[in-house]
Amino acid sequence: MLRQFTGREIANTMKRSFLILIILLFVLVSCEKETIDPQTEQEQIIDNHETDHDYILKIGSSLGYDYSEIEIYDSSTHILYFKDNHPEFDGLKNELFAFFINEDTVYKGYFWPMYFSSMPSGPYIANYPLFYPNYALRIDKRDNVKPDPRNDPRLMQALKERDLLHSGLSVTIDSVEVQSGQIIFTFSITNKDQSTLLIMDPEKTGLNLFHYFTNGLVIRSIPWTGSYITVKIPHQSPTPWNGWKIEWLSSLSTNETKTFVINYPIESPLNPGEYSVSFEYPGLHYQVSKDDLVQGTGRIWLGSLKVTKNFICE
Repeated sequence: MLRQFTGREIANTMKRSFLILIILLFVLVSCEKETIDPQTEQEQIIDNHETDHDYILKIGSSLGYDYSEIEIYDSSTHILYFKDNHPEFDGLKNELFAFFINEDTVYKGYFWPMYFSSMPSGPYIANYPLFYPNYALRIDKRDNVKPDPRNDPRLMQALKERDLLHSGLSVTIDSVEVQSGQIIFTFSITNKDQSTLLIMDPEKTGLNLFHYFTNGLVIRSIPWTGSYITVKIPHQSPTPWNGWKIEWLSSLSTNETKTFVINYPIESPLNPGEYSVSFEYPGLHYQVSKDDLVQGTGRIWLGSLKVTKNFICE
């Protein structure tokens, strides 16, 4: 005998079906295809010799940028700065990009949406969201394959010949001292650039606000046992959350070095032995508009630099 369903039962069934559909769609998006096959690459990127333009960068099959559109390339952060804003960058998803020297492809990579469930090997530009203003593209790379294609000598020489190559900052860990209840961490920032740079200064921001932009120290034992120790200072969000102030920054002239000391509290003492400590020095990124990038005689340094050093805890 067939059972007759009530209106409420039908409605509940439809709701369950709708929820299942939403879940399936979410899974499909999360597991979206994360590579581009060679045929798609061929369709997406047109080699320079097939055009009448000498592009340095091409994105997909329709976007190309030549040297006249580039302001600088910061080799410390691998950020390519453009002279103008480019709203088309905001709408890119998983397009292929390629750098060229004349007719030769130097290297290729992907615009990689952050909702993908894994990271690519080789160069990529993180987007969805795009973490930098649309006048700057940062080319990241997670693998340790050498040589790094982003530092290809042909590309560096072409940029240098056109006065577009800038060296940015270098970060060094000077010392890591473990004392009772704290780690005294000393690091230095050096301006390797030919321009004066404005850098984030933890003495001006205060340590809590500074640690909104960085996570602090990550420590692992040598040999590695599979676990990390994260040493943090409670962070303070800026107001508004996407704001910044010129008072946070210090001016650093060419070849000038500034040293900072931060005392990190630790909840329990480290056992004697050898450790590796990692630290990411932060700069501003998405907050800085094109009009605000240069302040007086200095340029605001965008990006971040990660540095690692081994130390002995006795």
